[in-house]
Amino acid sequence: MNDFFDSRVRTDGVADTQAWLQAQYGRVDVLADHASISEHAVGDESFALRRLAWECRAEIVYEADRFFFATSGPGYAWSIGSREGDYSVEPGIVEPGHELIGRPDETEVQLLSFDAQWLREAARTIYGDEALEIRFGDTGPVSRRLRDYWLATVRWSLTQTPLLAEPLVRAHVRRALVAATLEAFPLLGDPRERRASAIEQAAVYAAAVSWIDDHASLPVTIDDAARAVGTSTQGLRRAFLANGHLASTPEGHLAHARLSAAHADLLAADPTATNVADIAARWGFVDLAAFVQAYRDAYRTTPRRTLDR
Repeated sequence: MNDFFDSRVRTDGVADTQAWLQAQYGRVDVLADHASISEHAVGDESFALRRLAWECRAEIVYEADRFFFATSGPGYAWSIGSREGDYSVEPGIVEPGHELIGRPDETEVQLLSFDAQWLREAARTIYGDEALEIRFGDTGPVSRRLRDYWLATVRWSLTQTPLLAEPLVRAHVRRALVAATLEAFPLLGDPRERRASAIEQAAVYAAAVSWIDDHASLPVTIDDAARAVGTSTQGLRRAFLANGHLASTPEGHLAHARLSAAHADLLAADPTATNVADIAARWGFVDLAAFVQAYRDAYRTTPRRTLDR
C-alpha cells in the first residue's frame, strides 16, 4: 500500500484558522484580529516534512504522539516543562508524550516528524543494537557543527519534496534525515559505541558489496556472502538496510550486479554469435521473461535492442 501524502492547506480568517489549528493540535488560542495559516506537508506513515507559515499570533498546547524536530524564523517561543527556547535560535525536539506550549508570532516553521516505532527500528538498524531505545538527553543539538549539518540536511530535503512521490527518492531522503537527526541530537547512551557499531556495519557492507560484485558470475548465495565477510546473514541484511544505496538488501544488490554484468555483455556481444537467452542464463537469469522485464525497468529498453544496437 502506498501511504504517501502531499497536501496543502490555507486558512482565511480567525474562525477558519482557529478551527484548523484545533483539529491539528487540540488546545489553541489565536491572539489576533486577522489570521491565516498555510501548510505544505509531504511524507508517509514513517516520516513527514512540513512547512507552516503563521500569519498570526497564537498559543498552542500540544501533547506529541511522534518525534518532532523543528526550526523556524524569528518568532516561535516554546516551553516543555521547565525548558524553554525559541526555534529561530536553535532547533529543538518534542518527544512523544511531552507537552509543548508554543507561541508562534508571524513566522515560518519547518517541521520534521518521525513515527516513534519506525524511528526506533531505523536507529537499531543503523547502530546494530536490537535493544536501543530512542530517548534524548536535551532538546537541542549536541554542537554547533552538527546543528548546521542537520539544518543543511533539512534544507536539502525540502528541495526534494517535488520528487518524494517516488519511493526510491523518498527512501533516500528519509535515510539522510534519520542519519543527520540521530547524530545531531543528544540520543542517550554512549555515542562512541554507536558510532563504532555504525562504522563496523559500513565496513561489512563495503566488504560484502565487493565480494558480491566479484562473485556475481558464480552460483553464490547471500549466506555465502555473509560467511565470506565474517558476519551472519541477519547481520548482512542489517548492514545493507543501514547503508545500501542501489539496493537495501544483499539479494537486491546481487540481482543488480548480475543485471549490470548482463548489460555489459549485451553491449560487447556479437549479435550473430549469441542471443539474449544465452547471456541471461550466463548471469543466472533462468526466467527469460523476468530478465527482459528487469532489464527494461533498469535500462528503459529491451535486451534485444541493446544486443542489436
